[in-house]
Amino acid sequence: MKHKGLVNRAIAKKILATILKFGIVAILIWWMIRGGRLNASSMAIFFDNQLFLLISISFWILVPVGLGSLRWFLLLRGAKVQVSYLRALQLQLVGMFFNTAMPGAVSGDLVKAVYVVRDQRGQRRTAAAIAIILDRVVGLMGLFTVAGVASVVFLGNVTTNPVLLSMAYLVFLCWLGMLAFLGIVFFPHKTGRDPIERFLVLKPRFVQRVFEAVLKVYRALRSYRDHPRELLAAWAISVVIQSLGIAYYWYTTVEMTGQTPGISEFLIVLPFGMIATVIPIAPGGLGVGHVAFDKLFSLIGLAGGANVFNVIALGQLALNLTGIVPYLLMRKGTDAVPVSDEEMRHAIS
Repeated sequence: MKHKGLVNRAIAKKILATILKFGIVAILIWWMIRGGRLNASSMAIFFDNQLFLLISISFWILVPVGLGSLRWFLLLRGAKVQVSYLRALQLQLVGMFFNTAMPGAVSGDLVKAVYVVRDQRGQRRTAAAIAIILDRVVGLMGLFTVAGVASVVFLGNVTTNPVLLSMAYLVFLCWLGMLAFLGIVFFPHKTGRDPIERFLVLKPRFVQRVFEAVLKVYRALRSYRDHPRELLAAWAISVVIQSLGIAYYWYTTVEMTGQTPGISEFLIVLPFGMIATVIPIAPGGLGVGHVAFDKLFSLIGLAGGANVFNVIALGQLALNLTGIVPYLLMRKGTDAVPVSDEEMRHAIS
């Protein structure tokens, strides 16, 4: 009875947290609409502009799904997890569906990890989890690489704007920090002599969870020292994904607002907007992303940032929901057994 009560309280907390998150999103969106910054009619572009619709569909299928699955497939192969590209593609769509349909309850990444472990018949569970962690990390590496290079190449174009100049310096420092971190990760330390790992193992009580998360990422990257080609290839794919994503944001801005953003300013501010959408309040960064893009666009003299983000975010969510098709097909086949709570706990352990 006591165990059942604890489970019920945990479920109640999750439901309450989800309601609170969507309440925050609703308030942010209402505030944007009331202030005239967000116009729901902006979604009509998908119906009024057939070329934009075609380019959008092509982008969503080829980049987040096609290239995103390829990146994860390479990381799995580097971790010696035997999964075909088509299987990775199927699970990528299923994970995207769960990230959207069940926010805050079941992570799509965890569902992907569980099914990969099942394919291995329970073996290489740790390797599958490592590939999941690295897929997120390598995605950020690609974003900071694009933004870091842009901050160097276009620095001279933003010197007259103190805010943009500070943002360019911050992006550059983050890029340097990432490169330094990778240098430390791949330094050939002897077993038991790695100073970074020995430090992170300390796990001070007040930042224990932070240290545990960094240690997982550090060990995940270290595990690829003997397979650098897969990691480098995944990094390169991330750079392509982020570059195409920025190009799609630029194209959407031109089509929706009739304004042509300066490429230097756009490349510097856009990564901050993308990072803001990672805040886990609602799927696709709804609410937070609207506010962030509205402010960032106004910083470089553009209007309609919230509307641009609205079109892109809702297009992404529509794509994610198509993941229910491969999931239902899986349920009819050899994957018919649903993901259990025990499997979920093993996936994150």
